[in-house]
Amino acid sequence: MTTKPVSVTIEEHLLDYANAEVAAGRARSVSAVVNAALARRAELDREADAAVQAAVQRVRSDPAASAKVERMRAYVLAQRERDLPRAAGE
Repeated sequence: MTTKPVSVTIEEHLLDYANAEVAAGRARSVSAVVNAALARRAELDREADAAVQAAVQRVRSDPAASAKVERMRAYVLAQRERDLPRAAGE
């Protein structure tokens, strides 16, 4: 896989963690720690996206579930609209 040098700013405690991983021999470099963290985040995001898409497909294929979701959406929107004037006036 091709790599490209970049400059990033990270929180000091995260840099301390990355340096400790390198010092303990659990990572080759700070870059390796960052790459592993980003790879894991990308994997979790893909899994979450797939789960949402599967849920959407289930709802779309079940009229009763679709109707329930629509009722829930309408309820949440109504609650939000009801609460907005109060929150704006505070």
